[in-house]
Amino acid sequence: MVELLLDAVRNNLQKAKSMPTPFRHWVYHRVFSEEIAHELSDLPLHPPTIQQHKGKRDTYNSSRIFLNPENCHKYPVLRSVVDVFNDSRIISQLGDSCGRDLTQGKLRIEYTLDSGDFWLEPHLDIKEKLLTFLVYLSKGGDSSQWGTALYNPDLSLYAKVPYKMNLGFMFMAGKDTWHGVPKQQIIGVRKSLIINYVSNEWQSLHELAPNIW
Repeated sequence: MVELLLDAVRNNLQKAKSMPTPFRHWVYHRVFSEEIAHELSDLPLHPPTIQQHKGKRDTYNSSRIFLNPENCHKYPVLRSVVDVFNDSRIISQLGDSCGRDLTQGKLRIEYTLDSGDFWLEPHLDIKEKLLTFLVYLSKGGDSSQWGTALYNPDLSLYAKVPYKMNLGFMFMAGKDTWHGVPKQQIIGVRKSLIINYVSNEWQSLHELAPNIW
């Protein structure tokens, strides 16, 4: 299954739409095969219970789901995703797209489940994240309104990335890469994978994917 998935992802990554504003980013019409995308979307995972949303991802530290050895063992499809994004061909392909050497990085993938009043204030990714690649996984309902917001340098809204099942959005941490999720009432669960390649300075080792090269 991994080789078939790898071929599908490699083919889909060739079809990136590069966007220069408000900062350089890439949008992928699809990332995984449709079968794998639906399997990921249908995993029996449940959103955390949060009493008060504060606009910061670290509010959910205690219940975040990482594609670490434990979860990859529990859900084989997660291990397949890790194997694909740990593959040297995918690493080279992404590195060539963004112009950054990812070969010395470490793979970190989070499966997010956001609901209710969830929101994220405009923020910059930390420099230890060499690359951020989101893949949206929800389908139906109001999910089309759940895309990541991109902001101008003055923090005015530039646009939202289209939210669509299996669509990918990629960017690199920088001084102008302001992004977030506006306040809204999420009816259902906003699901996504956040795929990061992180530097050797990354301290939270329990978040890292297995079989790091």
